[in-house]
Amino acid sequence: MAAADQELAALQQNKTLSTIVERLELEPWENGIFCSYCDSPVPAVKCCLHCEAFVCSKHLRMHSKSVKHILIDPTMQLGERKCSVHDEILKYYCYEDYTCICVSCWVSEEHRGHWVELLNEASAKKKKNLRSLLEKMSSEREETEREAQRLQEHRREVREKAAAETKRVTAMFRGIREQLEALEKKVLSEISRQKEDISIKLLDLIQQMEIKKAELSRKIHHIAELCNTTDPLTVLQEWESNGDDFCVDEWEDNESDDMIVPSVRHLDVNLTLFTGLIEIVTSVQGCWFPGQEATDMLLDINIAGDQVSVSDDWKSAYHSCTDQCYPQSPEKCQYPQALSTTPFTPGRHYWDVEGSESGSWKVGVAYFSIEREGVQSWIGENNKSWCLYKWDNTYSVIYDRKETKLPHVPSCRKIRITLDHEARRLSFYELSVPIRPLHTFTASFTEPLHAAFWVGWDAWVRIIS
Repeated sequence: MAAADQELAALQQNKTLSTIVERLELEPWENGIFCSYCDSPVPAVKCCLHCEAFVCSKHLRMHSKSVKHILIDPTMQLGERKCSVHDEILKYYCYEDYTCICVSCWVSEEHRGHWVELLNEASAKKKKNLRSLLEKMSSEREETEREAQRLQEHRREVREKAAAETKRVTAMFRGIREQLEALEKKVLSEISRQKEDISIKLLDLIQQMEIKKAELSRKIHHIAELCNTTDPLTVLQEWESNGDDFCVDEWEDNESDDMIVPSVRHLDVNLTLFTGLIEIVTSVQGCWFPGQEATDMLLDINIAGDQVSVSDDWKSAYHSCTDQCYPQSPEKCQYPQALSTTPFTPGRHYWDVEGSESGSWKVGVAYFSIEREGVQSWIGENNKSWCLYKWDNTYSVIYDRKETKLPHVPSCRKIRITLDHEARRLSFYELSVPIRPLHTFTASFTEPLHAAFWVGWDAWVRIIS
């Protein structure tokens, strides 16, 4: 019984294996492509175009390896590989007619003398050309990919630039609106002030006219009474006693007195309005030089005073309680101030500085010929330097010992300075949000200018552009 079970199990296993084999063998049979040399149906693995026969793996090993015998994957569409004229296998390629031909075509008049090669050789050359083309196209694709990446990077830069420009322009227009609102208040206030001034003058004149009218009414009434008096003695005696009141000549002189009456044309705010608008336009034009980078500069330790400590990068100046051991030179400043190493070239420049919150400091420009000793050598205390002065919680500007206090309360420690030689302008801006114009000097600069810095007790200034 046990032996019968084992035989049955073996039989079941053989049936399983047989089913798998049948399934594998049936698949090519279903295509109807079998070996042309096998007595029983055996799936073909290749097709020989020369023999026009299908071969299995066994007969493939015995098949001729001659180049005439072209082997391809088995297919029933052999008609596509035969000449439509001679019904022969296509074996050659004609380069002049760009077509595949058979042996009969080759020897015919139509292709005689043409450049003809076997399909394998023509195919090999075509593949070589295709590989070369593929290499070029692959290289071009890589370059295209790199260019696409560069364009993406450029697109990102454009987005970032656009965002920065949007932020800058938004802040600029916000500043313009604030300046326009401030100018509107100033102009309206000026209109109100002029109206009050003229109204007061006119009211005073009206009061004078009322007094004069009352006096004239009194005199007219008295004279009318005299004119109606019948007694000659009374008229003459009254005239003599009040002769001053009724002097015709004197009255005519009073009549000729000029009276200055303010007219409507005295109510004029155009100057205030236009000046304010020009200042706004100047601040917008002067604060930004499109496409221009900040001017780079360094502090000159050969000129810096011994009370100035210059940083290692020559960008910062600190007030020092102890004298610095800088090289001695006749060009050295006596006081805690310094100039830039090189002068500004003609044209337009701007640079940004940051000053300490505590202490007092000055930033501006100066001629190299500025004095080196005495109070007259201080920046702003001569006609060779212009500066913005920050002290306590106030700003002021100084030139030729004339100091003008500015109405602005410091709200930011960063200052932008712009120099426009052609426009003859030196402007100072506070780099707050929005940027706030502080003051503009207008001058004819006759010598090359250097950036100038002065630091008071417990103060520092740094070039940040």
